[in-house]
Formats: sequence, C-alpha cells, structure tokens
Amino acid sequence: MSADTGASQPAGVANEFPHAFYAIIRAIDRFSDVTGKLIALTMLFLVVTISYEVVMRYGFNAPTVWVYESSFMANGAAFMLGCGYALYKGAHVRTDIYWENYSERTKGIVDMVSYILLFYPVMITFMLISFDNAWHSWDTGERSQESVWRVIMWPFRATIPLAAVLLMIQGVSEVLKCWYQIQFGREFEHKEKIEI
Repeated sequence: MSADTGASQPAGVANEFPHAFYAIIRAIDRFSDVTGKLIALTMLFLVVTISYEVVMRYGFNAPTVWVYESSFMANGAAFMLGCGYALYKGAHVRTDIYWENYSERTKGIVDMVSYILLFYPVMITFMLISFDNAWHSWDTGERSQESVWRVIMWPFRATIPLAAVLLMIQGVSEVLKCWYQIQFGREFEHKEKIEI
C-alpha cells in the first residue's frame, strides 16, 4: 500500500506514522520538486545563448567571447543543483543485482544505513571543502582563465556547496521514508525507475 494519496496523511493508516513526519516529507519533496523545475529553466538559457552564438558566428562572422564560458558554467551549475531533484525522483544509480530479492523492510534498512553512514558524511565533507573553495574564490576575486571574458568564478564555485545542501535537504525526506519502510514493511511511495 502506498502512502502517496495526495493527503498530508494517507487514509486508513492513521496513527501509524507521526503526522509531523508526513508534513516534513511532503514539504521537502515539494521544495525539491520546485527547485528542480526552476533549475531546469537553465536549459532554456543554454538553448538561447548557444543558438545566438551559432547565428552570430556562422551568419555574421562575429563570434562572442562569453557564450562558451557561460554555457559550460550554466550547464555545470544545473547538473550540480539538479542532484537533489534527481534524488527526489529516484533517478540516481542503484545496483539492482540483489535489490529486487530483498523485502521492503530490508530495503529500508539498507537505504537508512547507507544514508547515515555514507551519504551524510560524504555530503557534509563535500559541502565543507567546496564552501572553502567558493569562499577563497570570492576572497581572492578569482577570474576564469578560459577566455578573454575572464568572468568571476565564485558564483560558479558556490553552486557546489549549494548542491550538497540541496541533496542533504532531500536526504532528510528520504531517511524518513526509509524509517516508514522499516516500520511498516512497505514503501512510503513507489518510485518508478526513470531517467531525467
């Protein structure tokens, strides 16, 4: 039975799981969904700027100095910042060789242990190291060496610790879903294997 019925607490499972947990899961999932869709708008920027570059370069023989850097920075930022959305959608890589043979409760335990022992320590380390790099970039006024545009680098570097924060926020929802799965032996909500 799925707990995903659109209500803040599924019908027929009252008092199984604290109401506050449902509210937290729904709020975080909604946040990740909205931020992921906003970040996806970056792709429109890429389409417009790269199309502009093609027209200017081949139509008017007037290439730009800014499209190359802005496009790889926008794409890199979208890739990093979209990780929380991918976690929400269940689009990260999972090795399924044994997974399908596990009970729902065992899957919840494996996921919970993985989040606590692997995911959070790695994300916290990733955030701290990348924050230090972003701060150093701001403090020194670092500029790109890729082109004559010499764009400032700290906004691009700041997307890395922000991506770790977005992943950890969604991780809270996923840990609560694991807790539900361990406690009741069923998924909180079924996620189809998708590619985004």
